[in-house]
Amino acid sequence: MTARATWKGAERRVAADLHGQRIPVTGVDRDGADVVTPCFHVQVKLRKSLPAWLWTWLDGICGDAAAHGKIGILVLKKPRQPDVEGLVVLRYGDFVDLCGTLTSREPLDAERRRPPHQPVRLPDRRNRARP
Repeated sequence: MTARATWKGAERRVAADLHGQRIPVTGVDRDGADVVTPCFHVQVKLRKSLPAWLWTWLDGICGDAAAHGKIGILVLKKPRQPDVEGLVVLRYGDFVDLCGTLTSREPLDAERRRPPHQPVRLPDRRNRARP
């Protein structure tokens, strides 16, 4: 499989999982979305490696959350960075579960998602006052 086929395949799988549409590369707008869904514009990035500390922290919180029947998330931000600009990291399988069920292919296997979760209805925060 070529490198090109690898990232294209990843984009296609994400589009299928999230019930979205893959946007082919035009060469014009590379800051744009790879996948568009009713709720999200998604960029899919494949890298040979990601920092080990990221996986250590994520595994820790996901293990703790799973013991309580919850989904673990990791919030990352720099000192003095506004909270609203922080990053939220969670496992892809958990994200897909939060967005709804998979319909276009088999559910994620145990190596890619642990433990299985029910879709969660998130509270409406549109009218929430900000500090």
